[in-house]
Amino acid sequence: MNKNIKDKIELSNKIYPYFAGLSDDLMFWAAINTIFLTTVKNLTASQISLLSAIATFSTIILQGIAFKIIKKIGNITSVRLGLVLLLTAAIIITFSNNILCIGFGYIIYHSAFFFTNMQNVILKRNLKAVGKENTFHKVCSKTSFIYAILTMIVSFVAGFIFNINNYLPMILCIMICVLNIFLSSFIYEYKYENDESVNHKRKIHWKKILILIIVVYGLLYATVETLQETGKIFIQYNFQNFIEMDKVTVYLTIIIAFSRIARVISNILFNKMYSKLKNKLIIFLNLLLFLSVILMLIGNIITNNIFSGVIMGTGFCLLLFVRDPIMTFTKTELLNNCNVEDQENIMHKFNLSRKIVRCILASLVSLLLLKIKMVIIMWLLAIIIILCFILTFNLSKELYIAKTND
Repeated sequence: MNKNIKDKIELSNKIYPYFAGLSDDLMFWAAINTIFLTTVKNLTASQISLLSAIATFSTIILQGIAFKIIKKIGNITSVRLGLVLLLTAAIIITFSNNILCIGFGYIIYHSAFFFTNMQNVILKRNLKAVGKENTFHKVCSKTSFIYAILTMIVSFVAGFIFNINNYLPMILCIMICVLNIFLSSFIYEYKYENDESVNHKRKIHWKKILILIIVVYGLLYATVETLQETGKIFIQYNFQNFIEMDKVTVYLTIIIAFSRIARVISNILFNKMYSKLKNKLIIFLNLLLFLSVILMLIGNIITNNIFSGVIMGTGFCLLLFVRDPIMTFTKTELLNNCNVEDQENIMHKFNLSRKIVRCILASLVSLLLLKIKMVIIMWLLAIIIILCFILTFNLSKELYIAKTND
């Protein structure tokens, strides 16, 4: 390897955590999406859930085409294409007033991550090229921490910016998308000689523990995503019963900001929790997820006042606390328990399981909201979480057996 290539790799690796942290999602959008769609675009909670369902279903259908495009154009170009799609989605969602156009923007937004996720492959290749492959998890951890910090800061200011001008947060979002495209010019991928294509049609050696992990992840993580979307609207509607809309925006973004702090804390504490609880951690996370829904429901039952908002906000913070640990735990155990040659195909099924469950839940929420109140939806999601306890107990048992046999 000549010095010029090595310098490019080192620069790419240094920039990567900041680049990936900024491009992991649409900045500002996550903080104000529901309030932007309900107050600026005049969409209902049912319509928002329908948009998520359609977008998720579309990505499931389009995944095969996306993988063919990635294989054809390569990883670097795929990442840049994904960034352009995120910019396009942000522009369409911001300036469209027609629900069909917004829905098209949602589909582009969800599809973009097929391409931007190739940045993980680029990072792994580059680290291996300079003999730092064993630092992959550390760089990924740093990336998650940077993303959590950035979104926490954004959450603190988004509500105030939104009150100055409803479109200003999304304008800033678009500007960050442009910045990400510029930063991508510094990302470099080391090319290995005689690279062999991965055989995606290879038959996977399935084990009970692998199926359990995939099912648990799909159900729990998709439920967290559904609760994060519906929970924000649930809290927003509760606030609207006793305070003015401009204050609702501020209070809601404060809750979201504190939930981001909880997310940062959970990433810091994960290694300690995993070391202490081991295979039982997934049961503990399941319990915390159930507690988060119960707190939001209790807050809604209490007479409308700021105390009810505090209780609901605490539940929402707990929801974000469990989000990353659920993914990190299940992904770690999945890779620990499958054959090396099966890992790529298994990871594909792992991610697909979440999309399928998310699509089903978003569709159900959208349809049910036409007939029943939001509070009933929250109770139904709580029942799903209770049923997940059966699966998490079985998974914990299987993980214990697997580690004992090792």
